[in-house]
Amino acid sequence: MRTKLTNDGTEPFQHPPFPGFNDRPPFICELYVSKAGCEVIKDENFEEILKEVKFRGRIKKVVELYAQCVKKISQREPTPDVVICCIPQKIIAECTVRITSSGYSQRIRKSVGERKALKEIRTKGGFLFSEMDPTVRLVGVHNDIHRGIKAETMQYNIPTQLIKPQTLNLIEDPKKLGVQDPATRAWNLAVGLYYKGGGIPWRMAHVEPDICFVGISFYKEVLTNDPLMHTSMAQTFTTKGDGYVLKGAPFRWDKNESKDRSPHLDRQSACELINSVLEFYKEQNEGILPRKLVVHKTSRFENDELAGFKDASNKIPRRDFVALGYRKIQFYRKGNYPPLRGTYVKFTDKNMLLYTEGFIPYLRTYPGPKVPKPIEILEHHGDSPWNEILREILMLTKMNWNSADFACKQPITIAFARNVGEILAELPPDRPIQHEYRFYM
Repeated sequence: MRTKLTNDGTEPFQHPPFPGFNDRPPFICELYVSKAGCEVIKDENFEEILKEVKFRGRIKKVVELYAQCVKKISQREPTPDVVICCIPQKIIAECTVRITSSGYSQRIRKSVGERKALKEIRTKGGFLFSEMDPTVRLVGVHNDIHRGIKAETMQYNIPTQLIKPQTLNLIEDPKKLGVQDPATRAWNLAVGLYYKGGGIPWRMAHVEPDICFVGISFYKEVLTNDPLMHTSMAQTFTTKGDGYVLKGAPFRWDKNESKDRSPHLDRQSACELINSVLEFYKEQNEGILPRKLVVHKTSRFENDELAGFKDASNKIPRRDFVALGYRKIQFYRKGNYPPLRGTYVKFTDKNMLLYTEGFIPYLRTYPGPKVPKPIEILEHHGDSPWNEILREILMLTKMNWNSADFACKQPITIAFARNVGEILAELPPDRPIQHEYRFYM
């Protein structure tokens, strides 16, 4: 990645060649791998892990192994800006799940020991000791390697980048590996490393300063025995390119007792969450409050919830509270391509559809695999005109620093809410969180 990487050149706008991660533009930054920052995990360590019968038990041991390595590296000088965790294919195959097209988690492969144990259950009816049974759930154990490593290593104050073998493979055919061409892979990896290392790859242009964008979401606690325990969180982004994560207070919520399937905050909890956002903003901006607060949420606002947000932000000159969702409506235009990115359908000043994906004139194509679906603005309570709300959403779809793509489908305020929430959910309750967004990517 220090030098130029090329591809077949058939899509120079969508997939340009990689210019090199070095002291020349665009990065103007050296990529240096320190020998002191390297920690080797031996094959026998992985082989020993794969002997573990329980799936969650294997995840636990893998996470502990990588966390211990990151801990060692964090105690050395010079301390690296980012630690890359290379995951062997056999660990990926037997210790991770894939997400199906319907959104369900699916195991990739069962280990030899696990298959033998399951056969024992079918033929003999069970085990004398529960620790031998692969079907017994382990309480307080991580659900996923990626989330577990992120959760366990952030205490050492170094962001991590997990990487699969095929990402680093420059020999075999990318199509056979199911990966992008080498130049595109380098772009995405370099942008992510640059941001995690403390840089800001790009910022929003032509936007007024001192705006605080906030995405409100919820996650379910997984390290507790209470299935109704949820926690609120706020993803905060500024026009300077800062990204922060703040954790709210836990609360109990039962969807069977609510008229809405999504969790909601009461007035006091909503007020406290926005108060924490504004206090953190002041700490990072020399005691100055934002001139404008924009709150995005993926469910409609309840009256108490909205009142709490307004209570906390009554000193902010301009405020906008926007609920986003999806409606199963498709629109078509004449020709071979879908609607242009930025196309909107206006029902009222507070209810619109916006195409954040679509044909992009600069790229000369539509870069997506399927027919694009518009985002729906379900509600808007606030001071800005409707066209400004749409323009801000479009800008925020370009603020994904984990990729060099032209834009993503969702604004950054909600794009990674689920991923960030899953990492927070796997943090021990008594452990402080890292506020910087780069620890969660």
